[in-house]
Amino acid sequence: MCGIAGSVNSELLSGHIDLIHHRGPDARARVKTNLGPHRVDLGHTRLSILELSEAGSQPMFTDCGNYAIVFNGEIYNHLTLRAQIQGVSFRGHSDTETILYYLREYGIDAVMKFTGIFAFAFLDKKKEKLYLARDHFGVKPLYYFSKGNKLIFGSELKIIKNNRDYTKEVDTSALNTFLTLNYNPAPQTLFKNIKKLEAATYLEYSNNGDLHSVEYWDKKQKINYNISINDAISEYKRLMEQAVKRQLLSDVPVGLLLSGGLDSAVLGYLMNKNSSSPIQSFTVGFEGKGRFNELDDARETANWINADHHEIYLNREEYMEYYYNSFYYTEEPIAAPPIPALLHVSKLASQSVKVVLSGQGADEPMAGYKRYKGEKLLANYQKLLSLMPLSFLSKFLPANHIMDRGIYSSQFKEELERFIGIYTLFTPALKENLYQKSIHPLIAEDERKTFEKLYNQADQSGDSLSKLLYMDTRSLLPDQLLLFNDKVTMANSIENRVPYLDIDLINFIETLPIKMKLNGQLTKFVLRKAAEQWLPASIINRKKRAFETPVGEWFKKELSDTLLQLVDSSDSFSRSYFNIDFVKNMVKMHKTKKKDYKKHLFMLLSLELWYKNFYLNDEMETSKHKSF
Repeated sequence: MCGIAGSVNSELLSGHIDLIHHRGPDARARVKTNLGPHRVDLGHTRLSILELSEAGSQPMFTDCGNYAIVFNGEIYNHLTLRAQIQGVSFRGHSDTETILYYLREYGIDAVMKFTGIFAFAFLDKKKEKLYLARDHFGVKPLYYFSKGNKLIFGSELKIIKNNRDYTKEVDTSALNTFLTLNYNPAPQTLFKNIKKLEAATYLEYSNNGDLHSVEYWDKKQKINYNISINDAISEYKRLMEQAVKRQLLSDVPVGLLLSGGLDSAVLGYLMNKNSSSPIQSFTVGFEGKGRFNELDDARETANWINADHHEIYLNREEYMEYYYNSFYYTEEPIAAPPIPALLHVSKLASQSVKVVLSGQGADEPMAGYKRYKGEKLLANYQKLLSLMPLSFLSKFLPANHIMDRGIYSSQFKEELERFIGIYTLFTPALKENLYQKSIHPLIAEDERKTFEKLYNQADQSGDSLSKLLYMDTRSLLPDQLLLFNDKVTMANSIENRVPYLDIDLINFIETLPIKMKLNGQLTKFVLRKAAEQWLPASIINRKKRAFETPVGEWFKKELSDTLLQLVDSSDSFSRSYFNIDFVKNMVKMHKTKKKDYKKHLFMLLSLELWYKNFYLNDEMETSKHKSF
């Protein structure tokens, strides 16, 4: 709902707060205080959702003056928490005021009792400590940089990048990981020494300048093999409806980002059931018919749930303009085709509401993607596949990046290595040709260390797909999908809530055996069975459509020229790290259909545009912000 910023022993300027004005256009404030001998600056931009009066303004101090908070997000169980606090005369009914006093009363470890989405900084002058905390699944982003006794933090990277105490430098190890996975798992960012706070973690800054990281939710998965399908469906229905009810908490209208799929249709039905006025729904699609257009399906769903429906078209020129300019807000070069569409539809939604619910987070815990069927296949036929000369046979098969990744991952017998192989885009062989000699040693870096802890927390009695879903929910989801969902909607001052990641709902889902998630070829099995009592079969059984764009075709035409122009420019990112002739050869191979490199080229284009539009720019000098 807001943007937060702050520093210890490093000046936070008004201009820094202006950089995140889009996250909270309703109010803006900055205060200076102290933490023992250290100078502390706290900044906040407010998007008013709960407690619209001045009683909800931040930075917020307790009546005793010893505690302060800057907070971004929503705590859905804050009224329950408030009832546990004695002797406080509250000024208003905001969740910010509730958790400020709750943390004063019970200490920072009480964060594990918060149900919601959040990132906050909590100042405890008595203990002379500053705490940074992020929610269980990392829905809300939080970055930080430390050097000596200095600390700078913010909801967005630009707060730190534009501070004079930080010197910009690309982290080449993080670059190597990005090219492998198409995202940087926390705590990595492409900026050297700037870290993303990990989900379900708080960071403690002490009087002596020391930093200490604490994982407050060290949850280990335990599968319940004895639950019946009827009991699973009944409990899923109860928890799903509870999640939607919780997330309708607001003093302003709440809308719905409506696709043509099942996930948002379920949300729409439950929102309508638990709301006193019609739900406003918002959909985007390309002009014309085709697998990329969900407008007709969304219109049918909106009619079923009695929504006040809004829709908007996106043509190719608009798509590319949004894409080129999006990196100012995403701040990380994520190559995700839905980003321009999400910018477009959130701009539409911002004309009517401040809060939307969306179906993000339904697929990872419930095996909703095609790739999960692929992992099931790889696991079941691992021994047979290992005997087949797949790499050789691939030379005679049509160019297809999905098939290439399947063949690459099938060579690994150990589960964790296979999981990493499934997501690997730039393989070591490709990196050998792509990288300049100076960064060749990075190719040997092992990504296992990034995922081993999560892998070990998954129930080892479960099959491989259960483990992969557990890991994706805690890495791919927060550090790629949720990251751009938050930043892109907040670019238009819209808070995006995600009921499918309700803590109680996920705790339950992760106890279910895999047959209740992927049943034969049927994905999200329990959700589908629950939806039978909510929605017509025509909506439940629609074929899932990712938001698809003809990017592969565009790279066979003018988009490849755009990439080559950027790569060839004197200040390109590629000139510092890559073999430009090999990039040109990749374009040639893709255009002649000898290889399917659309994903790879999209990543390289994203890197170049990120570098040009965000990394090289100094917003504090220009004092101008992009708008859509």
